[in-house]
Amino acid sequence: MRNKKMARVLRALSTALLLSALIGTDFAQAPAIPAPPMTNSDVVKMAKLGFGSDVIEAKVSQAPVVDFKLEVDDLSKLKAAGVSQSVISAMLKRSTASTTPVATAAPPGPPPGVYYGPNGMPIPSGAAGVKLVTNGQGPVDLHSVRGTMSSTNAFFTVLMHMNYPGEKADVRIHDKRPSLLVRSQDNPKGRFYLVSAEVDHGDATRSVKMGNSRFGGMKNIGAPDSDNQVPFDAVAQGSDTWQLTPTKDLKSGEYGLWSSAAEMYDFGVDP
Repeated sequence: MRNKKMARVLRALSTALLLSALIGTDFAQAPAIPAPPMTNSDVVKMAKLGFGSDVIEAKVSQAPVVDFKLEVDDLSKLKAAGVSQSVISAMLKRSTASTTPVATAAPPGPPPGVYYGPNGMPIPSGAAGVKLVTNGQGPVDLHSVRGTMSSTNAFFTVLMHMNYPGEKADVRIHDKRPSLLVRSQDNPKGRFYLVSAEVDHGDATRSVKMGNSRFGGMKNIGAPDSDNQVPFDAVAQGSDTWQLTPTKDLKSGEYGLWSSAAEMYDFGVDP
């Protein structure tokens, strides 16, 4: 009888030891719960809390996993939320580095010389899908206005102007340092010019002075005159998007992004 009790105790003890060993093994081998990926909301939250760009860039670099949304609208929202250009660039670099190629057939790309505008429709080379981004305001689509050329004789010089209908653009902003997002596979400088337009109240038009033409010769006739050009920086935002930002504050007046097709994506800056 005593031997049977001892046997039952030994079996119970063995079972307990086995369960303990199994539980210990399960806890030891249980995978750690992965940290959630860093997102645009995390970056915006840190920017609004006042963390410097260097701190946010370090967090972007150190995050185990990122899930940034960096389409044109997303970039516009980040800028409007106060995220700096250097942080956005770090997000683009990290997102590109985190992307791994998938062994599947890539969908056919657009034919050469064709890009896609903000509405998703194809647009020809030389045109652009343009968005205007300002502080505290979401991206606004700018629509092109086609102009007509006029000339005026002034002593020994012929003044050439491109004239656009209306004294004021429909899109009005108060931001003195807006940005324009342009869809282009190459650097848009040399094909696009940020220009100021002079208002002609008599003809109810806005005019952009072109290169001067002297009798017997022409100079820079295919681009706006330097008096009407506004210097800007062009920074790549991905493979086919560029952010154009004037290098100094804009005065109140009429402006536009002038293309080599003589079209202007117009907007006005109010006081």
